Amino acid sequence: MNVKGAATRLPTSRKAATLLLACTLLCPATGSAFAQTATTAAPLLPGATTAGDGTVAAPAATGTGADASTGTAQATPAPAPQLWRPSNNPGDPIYEQQDEAGQAYADAENPYEPTVDGGENPRIATEPGQTPGIRLGTFLLRPSISQTINTEKQTNTGGPSRRNYLTTGIRGTLTSDWSRHALTVTGDGAWERNFGGDKDGEEPRARIEADLRLDLGEETRANLRAGYEFSREDTTDPNALTGAAVQGGEHRFTTGASIERDFGRLRGLAALDLSRTVYTDAKGLDGRPISLSDRDQNSANLRGRIGYELSPALIPFLELNAGTTKYDRRLDNSGYARSSNSYGAKIGTEVDLGEKTRGEAAIGYLRKQYDDDRLAAIDALTLDGELNWSPQRGTNVNLGLRTTIEDFAGGPQGGWISYRLDAGLTHELRSNLVARLTGQIVHRTFPSSDMENAVEYTAGAGLTWGLNRYLDLTADVSYQWTPVYDSSEFRVGAGLVLKR
Repeated sequence: MNVKGAATRLPTSRKAATLLLACTLLCPATGSAFAQTATTAAPLLPGATTAGDGTVAAPAATGTGADASTGTAQATPAPAPQLWRPSNNPGDPIYEQQDEAGQAYADAENPYEPTVDGGENPRIATEPGQTPGIRLGTFLLRPSISQTINTEKQTNTGGPSRRNYLTTGIRGTLTSDWSRHALTVTGDGAWERNFGGDKDGEEPRARIEADLRLDLGEETRANLRAGYEFSREDTTDPNALTGAAVQGGEHRFTTGASIERDFGRLRGLAALDLSRTVYTDAKGLDGRPISLSDRDQNSANLRGRIGYELSPALIPFLELNAGTTKYDRRLDNSGYARSSNSYGAKIGTEVDLGEKTRGEAAIGYLRKQYDDDRLAAIDALTLDGELNWSPQRGTNVNLGLRTTIEDFAGGPQGGWISYRLDAGLTHELRSNLVARLTGQIVHRTFPSSDMENAVEYTAGAGLTWGLNRYLDLTADVSYQWTPVYDSSEFRVGAGLVLKR
């Protein structure tokens, strides 16, 4: 056989294939470059082919015949053992393989919203029953306003009291729609109005927070935060004024920055948090204002964390922190210098088992030393953690535990230790009916005085019925009990929430 003559009779496409195979075997580097040039820039779906003009053809369907006029297969395609979908993770291939064969390529129940620049951003995906929101350039705003009618009954050392009132609430979330970085702004507030014009007992509140995430690289992330919060001091707080008609309000301004970086299996974090607290006047029983300006203060806290990835689901860590609190006045109204320095350490572990279970838990030590030698330093064993658990679709459980050292407003005691446990459960009884259960326990100990430990219990339940995508009907009930102060509070409310 004339090999040379046979080679000259090969079609042009077969010649190119033979040349490419020879280059690949003899010159691996050159062959790899040819292969990358010959293929399309993005990986293809399993079974897909490329046409001569560079377009991508869909995988061929299995069957016995095709319509010659249209070129489409007549038989039903056989189910593929592997399915692929677009990837939204930076650095991943254009397509990523799904875990379960048989799931639709595009999930109609949780579609992605296209970004302004043509990409897909799962951070603002529209979920079932969720409003589409309002598009503001490269941002998406989802606001809501609520109106509820409530009744409240309080019992304390001053005797029982009752009030009926309206609450007007506003809530909103502003989310960026960028291909890189992310800005999220959340806020909510409530304004109470008593029936009859009496303002005693009204508890207005407001909160707004902004978080800017900067993607500095595949292994480095930074966050810039800022926020504001207003609330009125609770009557069961140790610093509440006895017999005051209206407790003082607290304005709290916060800002901070943090940076995280991965060093192989090591996870590093450094963060700085700053805050400014300003108190408004309380009102006495005679209507006169009571100044609380001696409690105005600035705080700063620096913390660092180092963790080691034993596995993607388990990362033990060590965290150190140091902080300072400086009051505007060197001495408070009782003649004590309450400015202080604090430091602490804790060890714990992060757990990430996917969408079902995420959280962390830590145990540590915290110490607070006051500038005034007459105020004893406070040492505390700290227990901190959080857990987000979804045992099944439509059911979510949230747990949170936090330890803090709080300052007294005056007197010979420096402060107390507060342990706070929060719990929440939401469950979809139906697609448009959600039930809620909440609970909270606050345990206060007073190591520098002979005051009795105080425990405060709070429990609540609620229902949200989605009349349609834009209107909800809500009902809530809550009960708070503080045995040491012989204080209790019972609330019931119902109303409407208008969403956009």
